[in-house]
Amino acid sequence: MKRTFGAVLSIAVAAAVVCGASGQEAAKSDAAKMGSEMMNPGLSIGCSERSGGGDFRVLVYGNSIAAHARAPKIGWEHDWGMAASAREKDFAHLVASGLEERLGAKADLRVRNVATLERNFRTNLATVAEIAADVAFAPDYVVIAVGENVPNIDEAAKADYTRFLAGLAKPFAGMAKRPRIVMRSPFWRNVTKAECTEKAAGEVGAVYVDAGGLGDSDENKAKGLFAHQGVANHPGDLGMRRLADLILGAFDAGGKSSRQ
Repeated sequence: MKRTFGAVLSIAVAAAVVCGASGQEAAKSDAAKMGSEMMNPGLSIGCSERSGGGDFRVLVYGNSIAAHARAPKIGWEHDWGMAASAREKDFAHLVASGLEERLGAKADLRVRNVATLERNFRTNLATVAEIAADVAFAPDYVVIAVGENVPNIDEAAKADYTRFLAGLAKPFAGMAKRPRIVMRSPFWRNVTKAECTEKAAGEVGAVYVDAGGLGDSDENKAKGLFAHQGVANHPGDLGMRRLADLILGAFDAGGKSSRQ
């Protein structure tokens, strides 16, 4: 189904949060292992948008793995998913291009960095206006790929974190022409966060993707390419491709959007 948009390419990525160094030390919270740049309140602390008359629309809620503004102080000179070597090689753009290949159609893509919400999942909820703007974007495919910036979850916090994750997806699950929704566990292995993500996906009828141990292997990271440890521990091109393949596989298994 063809839609008409202005032929405008808008890249408006604000300063975001740098994800953690290793994600593997059980004695420390994930948040304690993460460096940070400016942390702005609200949903849109980073956004990359590509629109130009696409046939379908893709929305990605993520963090610095999805979109990060230039941060010269830490050696990051780009405005796409850290630490991909090019815009088209971050996982969000790979998902969009993969869907384009499958559907034989052009995608409009919106990527939002919601790292501030992750860090404050119990209290810092997305504003109704911002969620409404993304519902108005009318996505056909929604990817919720968060969790890396969330402090380690204890038993008391599991219900709150699950509620937060489900809350990100519910506005889209409730759309009259419901998009396909995929929710993935964190790149850096965390069993409790993965359990919460799977439960939230079940509650909203999303397809769950287990990122497994991708973050356990240095081959999936940008090790040796950046001096800053936080940047280098992000997925490199291979890690980005593997994240995208997992998400695309979930869309393949779940079928097309009901809007198609």
